[in-house]
Amino acid sequence: MIRNYIKVAIRSLIKQKVYTLINVLGLSVGIASCVLITMFVAEEFSYDKFLANVDRIYKVALERKYPNHATNYAIIPHSYADVMGRDFAEVEDVVKVSGPINNVAVNYTDAHNEVKQFEENFLMAADSNFFSFFSLNLVKGDAKKVLTKPTDIVLTEETARRYFGTEEPVGKTLKIFNQDFNITGICENLPDNSHFKFDFLSKWDDQFFGNGVKVNFTTFSAHVYLKLKPGADATALVAKFPKMVDTYAAAQIEQDLGKSWADYKREGNGYRYYLQPLTSIHLDPTNQEAKMRPGGNRNYVYFLICIASLILVIACINFMNLATARSAERAREVGVRKTMGSLKGQLIYQFLIESILLSVFATCLAVGFTQLALPSFNNLAGKHLSFPVTPLMIGSLALIALLVGFLAGSYPAFALSSINPIVVMKGKFTNSAKGTWLRNGLVIFQFFISIVLIVGTLTVSKQMTFMQSKSLGYDKEQVLVVDRAFALTTKVQTYIDEMKRVPGVVDAAASFSLLGRQGDFFGAQFTPEGSSEILTTKSMAIDDDFAKTIGFEFVEGRGYSKETNDSLSIVLNETAVKTMGLTDPVGKKLTQVVRRREGNVEVAYTIIGIIKDFNFQSLRDPITPLTIQSIESFGGGAGYVMVRLNGKEATRIVEAAEAKWKELVPAQSFKYLFLDQDLNAQYAAERQAGEVFAVFSGLAIIIACVGLFGLAAYTANLRTKEIGVRKVMGASVFSVVVLLSKDFTKLILVAFVLSVPVSWFIMDRWLEGFAYRIEMGVGVFLLAGFTATLISWITVSYQSIRAAIVNPIKSLRSE
Repeated sequence: MIRNYIKVAIRSLIKQKVYTLINVLGLSVGIASCVLITMFVAEEFSYDKFLANVDRIYKVALERKYPNHATNYAIIPHSYADVMGRDFAEVEDVVKVSGPINNVAVNYTDAHNEVKQFEENFLMAADSNFFSFFSLNLVKGDAKKVLTKPTDIVLTEETARRYFGTEEPVGKTLKIFNQDFNITGICENLPDNSHFKFDFLSKWDDQFFGNGVKVNFTTFSAHVYLKLKPGADATALVAKFPKMVDTYAAAQIEQDLGKSWADYKREGNGYRYYLQPLTSIHLDPTNQEAKMRPGGNRNYVYFLICIASLILVIACINFMNLATARSAERAREVGVRKTMGSLKGQLIYQFLIESILLSVFATCLAVGFTQLALPSFNNLAGKHLSFPVTPLMIGSLALIALLVGFLAGSYPAFALSSINPIVVMKGKFTNSAKGTWLRNGLVIFQFFISIVLIVGTLTVSKQMTFMQSKSLGYDKEQVLVVDRAFALTTKVQTYIDEMKRVPGVVDAAASFSLLGRQGDFFGAQFTPEGSSEILTTKSMAIDDDFAKTIGFEFVEGRGYSKETNDSLSIVLNETAVKTMGLTDPVGKKLTQVVRRREGNVEVAYTIIGIIKDFNFQSLRDPITPLTIQSIESFGGGAGYVMVRLNGKEATRIVEAAEAKWKELVPAQSFKYLFLDQDLNAQYAAERQAGEVFAVFSGLAIIIACVGLFGLAAYTANLRTKEIGVRKVMGASVFSVVVLLSKDFTKLILVAFVLSVPVSWFIMDRWLEGFAYRIEMGVGVFLLAGFTATLISWITVSYQSIRAAIVNPIKSLRSE
């Protein structure tokens, strides 16, 4: 009997080639979209799960509380690693890690005795137990011995192959930071789904990676990981952290700041240490400074899960609508079958097998679509996903085919099998009001989802445009940034002077920090004149010409000058002035406690100017108090040289900048970027999300239109006699098209009304992640509604025009 069901199903599908093709394409695109999104989501949730004992490993993170705000850090003072391993019985093992450090010059001598230099990223340092702690596989070397000396270093397989090819790398030497490092081991390449990445891993050294401080409980310097003993309670351990801070940090803070720990906390300062499960780090929504790698977005992942589910549901709805479009024809078939003795259960089986068979075809086609679309999807989502041909994947696809086939075919099967054969054979078959409401409801649901997705796509695009065009408080255009200027050492000013002589260069200056990069701004603590309260600010150091070169606007006082020694001068932004409660700030003093070899000393800085607030970090973050010091306070060095140039001659000026660099520091490679491009790159994740939303929104709309096409075909078929009569009475083709289209327009309007509050709520929550955001005006919603309506009209018009141009004699005869 099953064989007969399959044979009849295949005949039915072949007989209706157009409907079969539309159904298969709609379902296959829906399933392929669902598979792609599922692969993406699975990879996002798989981070760090490849590590052994991952359920017992936690990362120690910090919420640093200040009097007027709080900041979360992924790094903590490195001395806590020793304390936690020693003082807490719950801890089985602990490891501290530093980095990654990027833009590192690596020198090595090749087989021909030639010294070669490369600039590398992803250099990390770790304790000697790193490989045993994380159970990472070493291809060469002993996990317990590869990181025993300060000059030991381990390379990944890919890095070793890149440097040495097929030669034996262990035992060879690399020069990093002007120091020789011995290669002691080779590690397997880390997979992409890891929250940290390294190409080079050296031994942790307090002198270098711990900022030269052996005992440190206040300066944030290391990523610290704990492995708890089996059965240990992480919550109970976290409850012990406040006492740990009181025990170890209080004395150092009192010594450094010259005030009691109780007063310090009473002013609103504090340290809240907490544990992050290793597998939650990648999708942790907390905005932490000094994270090893950019994390994912949990809300984004959940939103994609919803999109995948909705696309699949829309595809199933299409099948129902297309089956409904053929209901008149299938009703006669059911009538004949029932008259010949078919039972209701047999008819249900027949229709379900037909829909499951169609779903199987669609699933097979979806696998092909997935393989074809995967490279483009990887490029769009910034992933390296591959389609795994495993028993689990095959079983999952088979289950999807059965589930989709059953869901899509259930309504047609149970509805059509219930038809009264007597009514059908008399030619009086009509659809019930209940069926009409269901079909209309399905169309409304489809376009409700489509409009929500359109609003989301337009909002993301509008926010990205806003962030790229918003005034930041300085001029980011036409600024060439020469990176790694610290390599120039004492020749920074010489390089700047040489660049100013290059035709087309407007100005040039130096800075310790690169605007827009969160990690480039260091923390500094000051006590305002006449106050006992210590304020922690972000800080940067600039030279005398930086404010003019970058376009800062002073609201009071002046900037740094070549005519004066500004090593004890300081400039504030407006927010710092407000936070400190200063009136007439120019000329007043800020005191800072500086740790020196001879002991702590107080250094008084004189406020010489106030700069109008500018966005020195991401537009996701509000403007916070900022103090700007002169590079004279730090010995005159700099991390970056900013060159404002004439854009028409950019290529020639870059070439000149490289030539001047090679004259002064020929041993160091030249690296540059453009400030506006670097700032825009910060929002790559949001742009990427917007592009993914746009693609899948488009697919959802296309699939929804297929369903609308089916319902339009059904309606035109149902009203064939009416159309014929109207044409005989003189109705024009246009009036008939309007007649058939207006009912669908009503459905779209209902979907629009329902979608507005939902889409507003979702996108308003998304925009809350930005300190500077667009306002969601009515324009976005009207454009989304108009777009959905226009698409529906185009979809419906084909069937409407087709029905309207049929000869009325033929229409009336068909009835």
